[in-house]
Amino acid sequence: MAADFDEPVFDEEFVRSARFTEPSARERARPPSRRERRRARRTARRGGGRSAFRRRHREPSHRMAVLQVIGGVLVLLAISFALWWWNSAPRDEKPVRPVGPTITHSPPSAPTTPSAPAPVTPTAPVTKAPPSAIPPV
Repeated sequence: MAADFDEPVFDEEFVRSARFTEPSARERARPPSRRERRRARRTARRGGGRSAFRRRHREPSHRMAVLQVIGGVLVLLAISFALWWWNSAPRDEKPVRPVGPTITHSPPSAPTTPSAPAPVTPTAPVTKAPPSAIPPV
């Protein structure tokens, strides 16, 4: 159930149990005991502890990040150039002459089906027109 606005979110018992004490200045100033030093060495040898975790999984430096960005850009440029090269026209050593339209002279094709002979029309002799029928120029 949600707390009302007039009720405190954390009661006194919760605050008392969550309270912790910091070591005093005297406790911080004294050197670690033999047992604590041995425990620290053992965890360091085993590869455990926070210090080893921080060393292995730390964030990359600024220089490394810049190099990664430059490398990514170079890879993208190489891929785009390769795709452009692949899709462009083929390159031959000597250029090909352009092909123009060609004219073919072939005999007329024979009819595929036999046709009836053309009707014969009587040809009249060509006669000259009388000189009076020609208009003057």
